[in-house]
Amino acid sequence: MIEFKKVSKSYDKINYVLKNIDFTVKTGEFVVLVGESGCGKTTTMKLVNRLIDSSEGEVRIDGENVREVDPIILRRRIGYVIQKEGLMPHMTIGENIELVPKLLKWSKEKRKQRAMELLELLSLNADIYYDKYPHELSGGQKQRIGIARALAINPDIILMDEPFSALDPITRESIQDEILKLQKELGKTIIFVTHDMDEAIKLGEKIAFLKDGEIIQYGTPDEILKNPATDYVKQFVGDDRMWKTPSKLLVSDIMSKNYRTIEGRGNLSRAFNLLQTHDTDFLIVTQKEDGYHSEPIGLIFRKNLISGIENKNTRVREIMYTDFETLNKDNNLLEAIDKMASINARVIPVLNKENKLVGVVTNLGLVDAINGIAPTN
Repeated sequence: MIEFKKVSKSYDKINYVLKNIDFTVKTGEFVVLVGESGCGKTTTMKLVNRLIDSSEGEVRIDGENVREVDPIILRRRIGYVIQKEGLMPHMTIGENIELVPKLLKWSKEKRKQRAMELLELLSLNADIYYDKYPHELSGGQKQRIGIARALAINPDIILMDEPFSALDPITRESIQDEILKLQKELGKTIIFVTHDMDEAIKLGEKIAFLKDGEIIQYGTPDEILKNPATDYVKQFVGDDRMWKTPSKLLVSDIMSKNYRTIEGRGNLSRAFNLLQTHDTDFLIVTQKEDGYHSEPIGLIFRKNLISGIENKNTRVREIMYTDFETLNKDNNLLEAIDKMASINARVIPVLNKENKLVGVVTNLGLVDAINGIAPTN
């Protein structure tokens, strides 16, 4: 775990490039520092491996103040990937990856085995690339080697300073996918610096949004997309960002809690009265009289009642629709759209993890939700 405790940084004791930074990165978490150039995100990251020391406050790793650790020893425990991959041009790819293990006096066999493993892990054929030189590689391949070198001694923490910003979009997306795969497989603690909001949303479990040396919002991508803390964050994120990332919008964000239920043994007369009183076109049928937070067993629509109104004592369960679909409140907007379209439904009940009724998505409500997040021009 990495803790920033009221950290500030000044080079002249008058002007502060960081002001009272205070946040925590949990073990195994992928945290992205995002903001415009000069906001302090790279300075914040460099405090972790003591490339820069704080003027005030503390940075702690697993409870230990980094100022009390020899910087050389500290840096050998932390992987570091920069924008320019920083490979030694006179060394082979294998030698570049093995640089830190060699300093730590690993055996030649152990160093080579680790380098070969990492090349394969990063989708580079070890037999082909181990003996090549940096000038023989593309930009994307060099960046992969930079990542491999950072992983060489299997550090628990990896720092990444805008590592993909110089790459073309296709290569960049490919390596982003590689990093997400590695994070899932290896569970490393990663602090990643970028000024690209798309990249931050794609990669980060948490995002720290910096402006003028201060963290103005820290939360999950969902939280920042849905509830930007300031107008500045909202402007940086962009009004149409949610439309670009509909997978971030959950059913729980768009569902309606304005629905009515009726017990299965209720009669059509009561059902008709409920429809009239609450000006609704459907009822969700449940086992209990108060059906909220219970499991739905069917749906009944106004047209059902009109066709069966001759016998008002007919029980709702006798004419209700039992062939219906449900959504989970944690499904995303795309899943809701797909399900609504595939079954041509007008109404889909929404359930929680315990399969209890918590809301409803209607086709009109879905259209309103899409219109609400779609760009206006």
